[in-house]
Amino acid sequence: MAIGAFVTSTMGMQAQTHALDQISSNIANVQTVGYKKVDALFETHMTVYNQMSADKSSFSANNVDRRMVDVSGFLNTTNSIYDLGISGKGFFVVEGDNQTLYSRAGDFQATAVTPNGYSSRAITYNKPSSAGVVTQSDAPSYLINGSGYYVMGWNYNAESEAFSSSLEPVVITPMEYYQGHVTTEMAFKGNVRANSDDPQQMKFAVYDSDYTQHNMVMNWEKTSANNWLLTITVDGAKVDNAPIEVQFDSNAKMITPSSNTVLNVAWDKGGSSAIDIDLSKITQYSNNLSGEVLSQDGKPFGSLTGREWDSEGVLHANYSNGAKIPICKVAVAHVQVPNNMEAVSGNMFAYNQYAGNLEIIDLQNTRTETTVEGGKLESSNVQLEEEFSNMIITQRAYSGNTKAFTTVNEMTQEAISILT
Repeated sequence: MAIGAFVTSTMGMQAQTHALDQISSNIANVQTVGYKKVDALFETHMTVYNQMSADKSSFSANNVDRRMVDVSGFLNTTNSIYDLGISGKGFFVVEGDNQTLYSRAGDFQATAVTPNGYSSRAITYNKPSSAGVVTQSDAPSYLINGSGYYVMGWNYNAESEAFSSSLEPVVITPMEYYQGHVTTEMAFKGNVRANSDDPQQMKFAVYDSDYTQHNMVMNWEKTSANNWLLTITVDGAKVDNAPIEVQFDSNAKMITPSSNTVLNVAWDKGGSSAIDIDLSKITQYSNNLSGEVLSQDGKPFGSLTGREWDSEGVLHANYSNGAKIPICKVAVAHVQVPNNMEAVSGNMFAYNQYAGNLEIIDLQNTRTETTVEGGKLESSNVQLEEEFSNMIITQRAYSGNTKAFTTVNEMTQEAISILT
């Protein structure tokens, strides 16, 4: 019977030592981004041994570890364009060392190294210069985690205006310039003074095929009550159109022309444009002369002003001309039973059959409660107060096992002394 007591208390000490190891690991990683704590649980363990030619059994404790992967940490703000956090369920997909892993740790950084197995690429765009529009090519930067694994997702092609169809390492390098657009459509609102017979003039910006700004000038000349002759000129171009006859009703609303007018513009430096203009929102009141562009598709070259992530995991580039262009989109993996994934490190996990279904999610095209938070990092889900409480309990349990071992040892020594 003494042997069983020795075995039971010894295994109890080993189990509590293992629990203390896990508690220590949790405490050590309390500030590790995306770390998932381990709960050291126990199960009854039966040991069979032979004493005096008879099989005996004793029951002791064995360890059952449970990593709390499905418990999220808090999202802390960092304001770094490389940092990402996930709100809700899901994991970032990372690839490296010929394997695909999953992680909640979004403390990413940039690298210029092209990942193995993928072709090198270049970021090509047009930019303005003193010699005109020239083509520029830049080397891409990829998003990686601290272990050198590449973040996977879809990259945006500005020419096709679509994302890639298959998962690939995301490129976070934007075009330094985004080309503008020649003006082809314009809509106006404003007012010409009804109580004045003097010519009146409005000026607006339009853009040619090189995205250079020119002034469009509207000259209003009153011919009779409620009737005007509108002549439109464009700096640096010739407008091949006759003056437009404009008529207002008694309520100061334009009735003629009743539809849009197309201006045919021949640019002095070559090329031509057809501009569809909508004048219907211009009125004739006794107020001051006013005019503004309600909308137009023309815009100049834009220089890069910044980058930002949206809640769907899309990185956008913002330009000075008002354009907002996608760069890439990170993928999110949903796992049915994340606690059963295999921990490769404290914040990267490998998928296995025990984790259930695995689905790669495109947040832009899938309805889900998961969102991506740019400029934020998920903290460890370790609670120090809970770990210290577990440490005290573990220490007491270990001390109890050592006391049992010591007591059995004393009883055995006493029995031996009696026999001798």
